[in-house]
This record gives sequence, structure tokens and C-alpha cells, in this order.
Amino acid sequence: MTQRVGGLVDLLDLRRESATTWLGRTDTVHLPHIYGGQLVAQSVIAAGRTAGEERPVHSIHTTFLRAGRPGEPVRFVAETLRTGGLITTLDVGAWQGERLLCRSTVSCSALVDGLAHQRPAPPSAGAEASPDLRDVAEATGGLGDYWEEFAAIELRVDPVLRERHPAHSASTPTGIWMRSREPLPDDPLVHRATMAYASDLMLMSTAVTPHGHTTGHERSLAARWRAVSLDHAIWFHREARADAWLLFDHTTPAAHASRALIEATAFDGGGAEVCHLAQEALIRPHAG
Repeated sequence: MTQRVGGLVDLLDLRRESATTWLGRTDTVHLPHIYGGQLVAQSVIAAGRTAGEERPVHSIHTTFLRAGRPGEPVRFVAETLRTGGLITTLDVGAWQGERLLCRSTVSCSALVDGLAHQRPAPPSAGAEASPDLRDVAEATGGLGDYWEEFAAIELRVDPVLRERHPAHSASTPTGIWMRSREPLPDDPLVHRATMAYASDLMLMSTAVTPHGHTTGHERSLAARWRAVSLDHAIWFHREARADAWLLFDHTTPAAHASRALIEATAFDGGGAEVCHLAQEALIRPHAG
């Protein structure tokens, strides 16, 4: 059975099959395998719908196990591991037939008043003064065939130069403005899932910036490196609209044995920190 979907809203509209099982459709991105951000985003939806709106998703930790087949639906099975006074913890498995593609531990928490702080937002030129990723990519022949399919998210590369040798990154941090191209419904869970979908787009590019790569030169990235995501974690701090501009501040603090750690912190237009994410990826140069 093949099944493709046109828009991000449709992609995140999972069909409930039982109290704990959801069926997700496949993105139109023509990759050799399902885009990891799609699986994380749909896992956020499955967990959030299972836990209920009184306990919003506040974190997800996903381990990628197998490559998914594009064009085929994915079944998400959400098991509640524990429900406490404030937090519900779920296990979400993403399946295609008998193949487990990824497994996520998702935490959902009731909203309470309490401790709050954040790091300052980084310097930025603002989204409107930042060039589109497609324009930046023209320096190396454009984004390439795969990238042309990522139409759901608009991306702009912030031109403000950061500290060249910050204590928390092996290369200069890079700011990427992102937002959904289509208006999203007033459902906070959909906006969190959209942030999860977008969060995976620029991590590989950031991972190889200490090795001479320029963010936005995605065609040269694909020509020189082969990469696969190993795991992906997101912590959601505040509500934010993902169809408004969000600044993702990307860093890479370490890599060893071809495993790179990449992090990003997202801020809304007013400078409020809305989420933080981390991913480990296996990245190796192409032979020859």
C-alpha cells in the first residue's frame, strides 16, 4: 500500500485506529528513506493525542532503528508507561509492518507555576533581513534534488556573524530562521510537532562546519559527506506558533569516531526560548 500526503497539516493529522494506535501518512519528500523529522513529529502527535491536552508534550527522546520506506503509511503505537501527579510518560513505537523504525520516550506534563529562566537570545538580523536558504545555496549550484521537496518549511540563514570560538561549540554558531509555509490550526500540539519536523533540517549541515562546510551549501554537503541520524531529543519550554518565524541557534560541541553531537535552541521573534534539541549523527566522508 502506498500513500503520500501534500501538506504538513495533513501529515500531522494521524488517524486513530484504537485507544493507543495511530496511522500516519507519508511525506512527499523524495528521499531514499523517510525523513527523520517526520517520524519525530508524528510521534509527538501520537503521544500528545494519547495523553490528552491537559498534559502537553514537554520532551521526546527518539532512537532511530531502521530506515523507513517512503510512500507507505507508518503505524504509531503509544503505550503509557506511568501516569503520576504531574507527568505522564509514554513509549511510542513507529512501525511499517513488522519493522520497528524508531522508538520514542515521550514525557507529557501538567502546566504548573514555578522555576523559570532562560539564556539570552543570540544577536540576529531578523528573519526579514536574512537571505533564503535557496539563495545561499546558489553559490554551490543550488540545494539539490532532495531539498527541492522540503517545501513545508521556509528557511532563512541569519547573516549576523557570531563569536568565532565560543565555549559551547567547535564552530561558529549558525542562526536559521524557520516557519511553516502554510497556516497552522490553533492547536498547540500541532505547533510543537511542526517544530519537531523543522528541527531536523539543518543539523547535518551544522555538524560538519568545523571541517570547512558553509551552512546553506547543501549540494556540496551531500557530495562530500554521508550521514545518518542516530537519535534525536527535544525539550519544549514555551508555547509558540510554528507558522511564525522561529530562530534556531545551531551549535556542534563535539564529534568523535564519526559520531557528531549537534544542538539547537529555538527562540520566537520576541526572544523567548521555546525549545532545545540535541542529536547524535553518524557522519563519514564518501569513499574517494
